[in-house]
Amino acid sequence: MNQTQHAPAPAGRRGLKRRVFVVEDHALMRRSIVEAIEREPDLMVCGQAEAAPEVPAIASHQPDVVLTDIQLKGSSGLDLIKALRTRLPALPIVATTMFDVRRTGCLARAAGASGFVSKLDGPDELIAAIREVLEKGGKHDEKS
Repeated sequence: MNQTQHAPAPAGRRGLKRRVFVVEDHALMRRSIVEAIEREPDLMVCGQAEAAPEVPAIASHQPDVVLTDIQLKGSSGLDLIKALRTRLPALPIVATTMFDVRRTGCLARAAGASGFVSKLDGPDELIAAIREVLEKGGKHDEKS
């Protein structure tokens, strides 16, 4: 099941906040990630999904960055990254996982992720990774 939800922009502040679309299949983890992002004065969640949505569904939310888990129920975050990179090449993408972090980070970058962060690192590192890819844009480096 692919559930996509809108998070309304705060009145009068939309232009000041960078928009993050979150793809995470575990409800508790997704909620924690969304709460961490929403606590930041310069970030907001513009949409979320529990499975890899189609690229047009993500694009309709006009995100500044996509944060996606690599292992999703019934789909692959790597496939989502490849599809986003093909259809929206300038969109920054941060990949995340808690499994086989070293190998998965390499796979995510090879697929086109702009950045990678382990879920084991915690919310501060997650926010730092989002801000880092926003600063450099959608560029990705397969060697990093």
